[in-house]
Amino acid sequence: MTDDLITDGNRRRRRATGSYAAADARRAAVVEAASRLFAEQGYHQTSLAQVARAAGVSQTGLLHHFKGKDVLLLAVLRFHDGSRAARFDPPAHGLRRLLDHMLDVLREEVRSPELTRLFATTAGEATDPAHPAHDYFRRRFELMRMNNARAVRASIEAGLVKAEVDPKALGRVLVAVADGLMAQWLMDPSFDVVEHVRGHFEMLMRGIVTDGGGLTEP
Repeated sequence: MTDDLITDGNRRRRRATGSYAAADARRAAVVEAASRLFAEQGYHQTSLAQVARAAGVSQTGLLHHFKGKDVLLLAVLRFHDGSRAARFDPPAHGLRRLLDHMLDVLREEVRSPELTRLFATTAGEATDPAHPAHDYFRRRFELMRMNNARAVRASIEAGLVKAEVDPKALGRVLVAVADGLMAQWLMDPSFDVVEHVRGHFEMLMRGIVTDGGGLTEP
């Protein structure tokens, strides 16, 4: 074991392309299978045995990488959140760019309603401080608000948004608009949720920008 941990660079590289890569592939397969089954069947209705079978690993092997179902759920949430967050430009690019990306993510969520419902359901359950995902969602919403506020502040500093706008307050409103309308859409998908959110963003922007435009420059 010591030789595995304290090695020269060549051995480390061999391990990285061998057993480490295989372990990463198994973890990815488990997260993919869990994402699909949790979305299709619901988190509570899906067993670890089902996930293991779908991923092509033993349940013991699954538990080697994920110590319990709650740990696996957090891995699913982090993976999908991370893949979406990677598409956002830095907040310094301003509010218009941020809202553009938010609408892109909403379009993706509409195309994957089962996964979107998993996030919404888990977020609702996680309002209970005892829920395993409580800290995750609390931090997630905090980071979203902070990121939004930074984008608003960048646009204020660039002279594109009125100086009297409160970045923190607007950052919170943007989260509420997108998540609130998405929750309504999950219960009643008869309306175009992306267009509704876009309309609210347009109205907000027209009230705060200095160039006379809205979501797009005039």
